[in-house]
Amino acid sequence: MKPVLGFLTRFYKQTDKPLLLTCVAVSLLSGVLLMGVNAAGFCNDRVVQVQFIATVMGVVGACIVANLDYEMLAHLWKLYAPLIALVNLYTAFFGDIREGTSNRSWLDLGVTSVQPSEFLKIALILTLAYHLSQVKDTLNTPRTLVPVLIHGFGAVGIILLQGDLGVAIIMAAIVIIMLFMAGLSRKLMAIGVAGIAALAPFAWFFLLSQYHKNRILALFYPDQFALNEAHQQQAGLLSIGSGQIFGIGIFSESHNYVPEMYNDFIFTFLGESMGFVGCFLLILAYVIICGRILAAALQCRSDLGKYICIGVFAMLVSQIVINISMCLMLMPVIGVTLPLMSAGGSSVVTVYAGLGLVLSVYAESNKNMFAS
Repeated sequence: MKPVLGFLTRFYKQTDKPLLLTCVAVSLLSGVLLMGVNAAGFCNDRVVQVQFIATVMGVVGACIVANLDYEMLAHLWKLYAPLIALVNLYTAFFGDIREGTSNRSWLDLGVTSVQPSEFLKIALILTLAYHLSQVKDTLNTPRTLVPVLIHGFGAVGIILLQGDLGVAIIMAAIVIIMLFMAGLSRKLMAIGVAGIAALAPFAWFFLLSQYHKNRILALFYPDQFALNEAHQQQAGLLSIGSGQIFGIGIFSESHNYVPEMYNDFIFTFLGESMGFVGCFLLILAYVIICGRILAAALQCRSDLGKYICIGVFAMLVSQIVINISMCLMLMPVIGVTLPLMSAGGSSVVTVYAGLGLVLSVYAESNKNMFAS
C-alpha cells in the first residue's frame, strides 16, 4: 500500500493537474452524454460500457506513461514502431469493414475490436519527434528532408491503404505541423502548398471515389443531396439549432435523431442537450487542454520533448477543428472523432496515451527547472 501511495503522491506533485483534470472532465461529460443517447434509444448499452472502460484504462495508462522517461520511449522505437506498422498493413488487407463505412480499419479480437490506425498516430508522433530531434540542424537539405518525408507520409500511406481518409488527414496534419515547428523553411513549405494545389484536380478525377466527391458537393448543393450525403449534416444542424441557449436536457424525450450521433456527431447531441452554453464550455475545455500542451512544449528544453508535445497538440487540434466543422456543415464528413467525446475505445485510449507523453515531458521539465 505504501508504494502505491508514494507513487500517487509523487505523481500528484509533478503532474500538470489542470491538463489532466480537464481531460477527465471532458471524458465524464462524454459518458453522461452517451447515457443520454442510450436513453433516447440511439445507441446500445455496450457503447456506454466500452466508453467508461476505455476512459478508466486511458487515465490509468496516462498516469503510467507520465512516469516513464519519454526519451527512453523514443529510443525504443525499433521495438514498437515496426510492429504497429505491420499490424496496420495487415489490417489494410485483412481487417474488418464496419457497417456504414468502406474503410478496412478494424481488427476483431473476439471480445472486442480495435482500430490499429489510432495507435499508429502515437507511434508516428514518437518516432517522428525522435527523427526530427536528430536532424533539425540540417532539416532543409534534401539529404535529410527526403527521409523525413518518407518517414511521415509513409505512415499516412499505410492508412490510405485502409481507405480511412479521415485518419490519414489527421496524420498528415501531424507531420506538417511537426515539420513546421522543427524549422522547415518557408520556401519549401510554399513549394509543398503549390504542389498540393497542383495535384488537387488529379485527386478529384482519379483518386476520390464518387462517394467522397458527393460529400464535398453536398456542402455547396445541400438540397440536391438532402436524402443522401447531406442528410446527416442537415440533421445535425437541426439538432444543434433546437438546443438554442441552454438546451433541452440530456435525458429529454424529444431528441432528434442524427446518424452516428454517439460517435462522430456527438457534438450535435451536446448542442441539442446543453445548447450554446454546453458547446461553449466544451470548446473552452479544449482550449485549456491544447493551451496546456503548448505551454509544456514551450517550457521543455529538449527538442525531443518539444516535438512530442507539438505532435500531440497537432493531433488534437486537427481532430477538434475538423469534427466540429463537419457537424456545422463547414467541411465534408470524413469520419474524424471528437477527442475524448466520441464513442470508441481505441480513440479514447490513444488520446490519453498522447496525454501521458505530454505529462512525462512536463514532469521532466519541472525536474530540470527546479534542479537548475
